[in-house]
Amino acid sequence: MAKVELNKSIEARKLNQRTGLPETGPEVTIPYGAIIEHVETDRDREKFQYLRDLYSCSHEVFVSAVNLSAPAAPAEPVAVASKAKLQWEPLDSSHHAVLRAKVPGGWLLALAGAGLTFYPDPKHRWDGSSVA
Repeated sequence: MAKVELNKSIEARKLNQRTGLPETGPEVTIPYGAIIEHVETDRDREKFQYLRDLYSCSHEVFVSAVNLSAPAAPAEPVAVASKAKLQWEPLDSSHHAVLRAKVPGGWLLALAGAGLTFYPDPKHRWDGSSVA
């Protein structure tokens, strides 16, 4: 089992990365929707990684929090256009070098190569000037 998503929060014991032994302290809450990896059964417990840390919980708790009935479908490859690129256009600015690029839902704005932000404008009506 490579990766699974939790359908509810669970309590798990953090394990030492090197030895695999339980660490002292309270159990940790692994939140609903968390992606856990490298699941393996160890007697009546399940060992897994969450955010690169090693954890363990009882088999019953684990099974109640994951959907094992249907394996996850492999992700479809995303087609990437080999010639896709942003077309930047300079804006007339009184102080900084500002560029904008038309993207779905609005504009990407770049400030002198130091900052980037998104300006929502689904119909791309903004002409690039500031409001008087």
